Amino acid sequence: MQQLMMLKLMGGVKPYPVHEDYCIRNIRLLENGKEDPKEIEAWVNVCRLDDGGIKEIYEKSITKTPCLVPATDVFFACEKATDRPVATLTAHLDDRGDGWIHMVGSLPEVRGKKLGHAMLASGLERLAKAGVSRVWLTTDDFRRPAIKNYLAAGFCPVICEDNSSDAIPMDERWNVLLDEMGWEDRTYLTEDGEIWKK
Repeated sequence: MQQLMMLKLMGGVKPYPVHEDYCIRNIRLLENGKEDPKEIEAWVNVCRLDDGGIKEIYEKSITKTPCLVPATDVFFACEKATDRPVATLTAHLDDRGDGWIHMVGSLPEVRGKKLGHAMLASGLERLAKAGVSRVWLTTDDFRRPAIKNYLAAGFCPVICEDNSSDAIPMDERWNVLLDEMGWEDRTYLTEDGEIWKK
């Protein structure tokens, strides 16, 4: 089944405070400018990815993504006391100058602390400073808390023109999902950023 797509037309970023026990920072590099293997391992751990070697997973998801610069685009939420990464989010530009939210994850132990809201605000602020007018993301139907966070931050569901491989039309998938979440707004966008009409 095709992933769900969402789009935010940038008009401003709502700040969101970070829980007092945590801070947000970018991924750190070694003094020689290369990626720190400890930071990469922490990223893989937070994303809970175990379908290959640590370096290979990171390369596939981060370093091989065109236009992504880890030092400015990969964010961690860390425990203040230990600097241990507990959540991550990537906010990067694509080759068209649009923004993307990518590879969002958190450890189960920090759920409910609203770190996702603070991380998303930080990522959107980074993209706003870069001057983007549109920010995209893809997600899965089962990621309800994340979808609610995206909706609250101003993202709208996108109705993709080509979802012919899916048994359920995209607007129906979104309607069911938003009904189950109690979300009343049904503003859907096209892939061009226009209001979608059935």
